[in-house]
Amino acid sequence: MSLSHNSHFIHFLKNKEMNLLYLAIFFITLGDALISVFVPIYLYQLGYQVTQILYFYLLVSIFFVTFSILGAKITSRFGEKHSMIISTPFAILFYIGLIFMNSKSFLLFYFLPLFMAFRALLFNYGFHLNFINHSNKNKTGNQFAFIQTIALLSTVVSPYIGSLIAELNFAFLFIISAIIMTIGIIPLLLTQDKCEKIDFDSNSIFKTIKSKKNRGNIISFCAYSMEASIGRIIWPIFLIIIIGELSKTGFIVSASMFISLMAFYVIGKITDKINKIKLIRFGTLLYFFGWIGRIFANTGFKIFFIDSYKNLSEKLVSIPFFSHSYDMAKKRKKYFEFVVYREIVFNLIRIIMIPILIVIFYINFQPFILSFLIASIFTAGYIFMD
Repeated sequence: MSLSHNSHFIHFLKNKEMNLLYLAIFFITLGDALISVFVPIYLYQLGYQVTQILYFYLLVSIFFVTFSILGAKITSRFGEKHSMIISTPFAILFYIGLIFMNSKSFLLFYFLPLFMAFRALLFNYGFHLNFINHSNKNKTGNQFAFIQTIALLSTVVSPYIGSLIAELNFAFLFIISAIIMTIGIIPLLLTQDKCEKIDFDSNSIFKTIKSKKNRGNIISFCAYSMEASIGRIIWPIFLIIIIGELSKTGFIVSASMFISLMAFYVIGKITDKINKIKLIRFGTLLYFFGWIGRIFANTGFKIFFIDSYKNLSEKLVSIPFFSHSYDMAKKRKKYFEFVVYREIVFNLIRIIMIPILIVIFYINFQPFILSFLIASIFTAGYIFMD
């Protein structure tokens, strides 16, 4: 091991806050990764149409925006770590609710997106604030890449294991995921918490969103949100339609993730040494073709090859993208406001675009191809980040 590697490892051990955050993220991501790719598939196999599944996720974003300021107040009142802890019961309620879902579950169809929204609100606010407060400003890219590496380590085999459990019993999979996520909150209880003061409201947030000086960043936030949403909602359904079996689907997802794992550390080191904006723009060009490639993914082998390339090129964008976002937040006195405004933008674009996807699937003329084309177009938005 080189001297630079040793110094990074020693720094990791000394930073107790980041150390515990890494540990928490490992378990929380492990629990989430066992099931997240299978939620759209689960709903599809229950008999829901793709249009209905998209509407389900549209409700999540509507609830997120509606309660965004309330979520910020809860995070401010109880602290960033406690916010992540409080989010866990909402995740558990969501998973338990899925067990009782069927194609006629009207109440659950509307309540589960509410639970999912509160889980995302409280966890995202808490996580981002904790990372901003305790990461090294000169090693943001490296530390974010390290978190992503830990997250990916927990997710490399999770889809395959999750698929094997799901083939036996989906309910058992939901219960296991809930237990693992609960274990993940334990490290968050081992240090003191920090409460951030709220000195903003919904009016100031939307004023920030409408400001011309933020337009480039907003376009890039929209780019991330929509292409990621298509990847999380529509791509898994496409996989199960093409591949047909849960276990094969899980294996291909896990295998393609393993390929990108090898690039994380290198990209993180590069991110802290060169201009992040230039790296984002270079990565965007490569990532664009990852989405274009998915249009031609009509066999298991093609899916593995194309998805491996897509996951690898994505890291050239996502690591500098989030690292630069954290750098921007740290430069602002009101970095909590920045976190909230960014999360609201993520969900506002979904509220605008998901209805368009619903129409595309309702018309049913090459809906998957059109969805992947839309995702590829949105990737171009990353280049507007400034």
